[in-house]
Amino acid sequence: MPIIAFTNLKGGVAKTTTAVAVAECLAVAGHKTLVIDADHQCMAGELLLGGRLLLQCDNQKRTLHDLLAALLKEGFDRDHISKYVQDEASSINGGLENLSVLPCSIRIDEFETNLAKGGYNNSIPLSAMLDKRKGMLRKWLSQNYDFVLIDCPPSIPIQVRFLLNIADSFVVPCVPDRLSVRGSCYLMKRLEKTGRKIQPLGTIWSLFRRQNSLHKRTIEGKVQGFETLPKPFTTIVPNATAIAESTEPDFFPTSFSGKYTKGYADVFRSLTAEIIERSVFSPAELKLQVSR
Repeated sequence: MPIIAFTNLKGGVAKTTTAVAVAECLAVAGHKTLVIDADHQCMAGELLLGGRLLLQCDNQKRTLHDLLAALLKEGFDRDHISKYVQDEASSINGGLENLSVLPCSIRIDEFETNLAKGGYNNSIPLSAMLDKRKGMLRKWLSQNYDFVLIDCPPSIPIQVRFLLNIADSFVVPCVPDRLSVRGSCYLMKRLEKTGRKIQPLGTIWSLFRRQNSLHKRTIEGKVQGFETLPKPFTTIVPNATAIAESTEPDFFPTSFSGKYTKGYADVFRSLTAEIIERSVFSPAELKLQVSR
């Protein structure tokens, strides 16, 4: 079971829309998939649940923030993790049977502050407790899902640090321009300094504009200074109106191709197949199912 983080220290590079589309592609192909929304903006949760249900999860304290707080309690049982996960997510066909989401909350910003103030009444030091719980969470995930995708914010707050400790690998959505690539390079340096054993799967060129000469030169490898980025995927995600319209709140498509249009649905199918191909955790039959 691969756990893959979608991350970049530059915002606005299509991390969320790409993670959601890849998750939907996996789910439609028959793979049990979970999206963990680790971004305080909560956009992955909103795209997959809608604003009303996301607010309901927040009010009922069934979000990543609340799961992390619960994990700090010494008597926490891993069977309780499912309480925080919402099944049959996606705007496609009223929800996809194989797609679930662990939504985030804007309250996640308070988590580290409350920890510093002793707000969770944990008797065991934070680092030791989270380290103790990562094995529990990973085991539960492996027993329930074929793929887990983590949508990260353009920073590395405590919830992201915790999730990176259980992730196998990461992909870097990146616009092929100077600022986005710089954010990607900073990310690589930050991860290197942490010493985490997490493998880069590749760079996803996103929001590509064919008429932009810098975009073209960057993708062609003609711009210097980008050598530290993970190897780019062959599939390039364009800056397309159809992809942007797929995030509209009143859009209820009946199929994956209907959501993204056939042309761009094929782009995400190709990207998903490449992500699986680079993952050492995926058997050959999974590659074939997605690439069909």
